[in-house]
Amino acid sequence: MSKDVYFFRHGESLANATKIRQGATTPLTERGRAQAEKLGKRLSKLSLERIVASDFIRAHDTAKIVTRHTGHASVDTSPLFVERLNPSFMLGCAMDDPEVERVWGVIGANYGNPGWRHSDEENFEDLVRRAKQALEFLLKLPEERIGVASHGLFMKIILAHVVLDEHLNGRIFWDQFIPTKNVENTGIMHLQYVQNYHKTGMYWKLASWNDHAHLA
Repeated sequence: MSKDVYFFRHGESLANATKIRQGATTPLTERGRAQAEKLGKRLSKLSLERIVASDFIRAHDTAKIVTRHTGHASVDTSPLFVERLNPSFMLGCAMDDPEVERVWGVIGANYGNPGWRHSDEENFEDLVRRAKQALEFLLKLPEERIGVASHGLFMKIILAHVVLDEHLNGRIFWDQFIPTKNVENTGIMHLQYVQNYHKTGMYWKLASWNDHAHLA
């Protein structure tokens, strides 16, 4: 069965606006809620059959706003679609805090070392494993057109896995996907699970990335 999955990043959150890392409970700003309303109007034209969301507040609230436009009675939540879990000491810290920047430098320098982690964060292997589980979860759903409220970096690991598959490694992801494949708040990534003459059998195909025309 073919599928169309529309991943969308949450609207602007308080963490985005203040540059303070606030974890799973950070809410949307008023601007973020307005962005979600525009996203909902856009997605209402796609005949989505189900809405799934990360259980982080900013993503779940974005999805709830979207359902007011799509007509869905509820949102299915799953921890598979949450943002990358950073070292816990960073919660409450400014993104430009010197110690935070130092630790990111250490993490970045070691991202190509299989299995390496600084402390209690998700490392590259954790992220790839969760990306695969998330796509398998979506394939098991009976619906063919699904919307998924998620997060910027997790959408990047999904993209990297779909594009490079077994050729993906931590160094490539850190150097070529994290800094360059930006996604705006409420930006949409459209994936299709289809059969194509370039490859035998069914596989995931990128249809579009960071579509945020609804914000124009």
